[in-house]
Amino acid sequence: MKVLYINGSNRKGNCSKILNNLKNKDDKLIELSDKSINYCLGCNACMNELEEYCVIDDDMQEIYKEILRADKIVIASPIYMNHITGLLKNVIDRFNPFSWHDDLLKGKTIYLITVGQMNEEENKDIARNIKEYFESIGEFMGFKTIFLKNFTSGDIETIDDVTKMYDNYEQIIEKLKEKIEEN
Repeated sequence: MKVLYINGSNRKGNCSKILNNLKNKDDKLIELSDKSINYCLGCNACMNELEEYCVIDDDMQEIYKEILRADKIVIASPIYMNHITGLLKNVIDRFNPFSWHDDLLKGKTIYLITVGQMNEEENKDIARNIKEYFESIGEFMGFKTIFLKNFTSGDIETIDDVTKMYDNYEQIIEKLKEKIEEN
């Protein structure tokens, strides 16, 4: 089982910490902040059988290949403006080749983790909306969505360290690892 971890944050902070704590040494972590990913052109050239999936020659080509190699994909995103980051949304928009060739993601599972400044209860509705967003995409692309956890990072001005917000952080990580392994 190969797991691909994708950090949807614009920086290497809490999402990066969480994903690095979850992944095994043989798993792959992609930090989107290190990648050059252009916007989808909406040209629909990906409708055709393209060897590289998209006519845009950027780092998304590598991400496509890693997605196809993975059995499971774990995505973490901070909550920006009540949703995933624009950087991650850009990557999701570039999933368009997977919608034309719907068997490419069939049977894969995408696990979601969000990190927000508000407490988990206050972020509950936002996290539910993000989960529903991924579920709607998964319906026609054939992947399953499992929402793992909505972390709170605390006030970015004073805390901004998810590991300090939870006395039982290591236990939470172990439970999340178990969920990923069992599904």
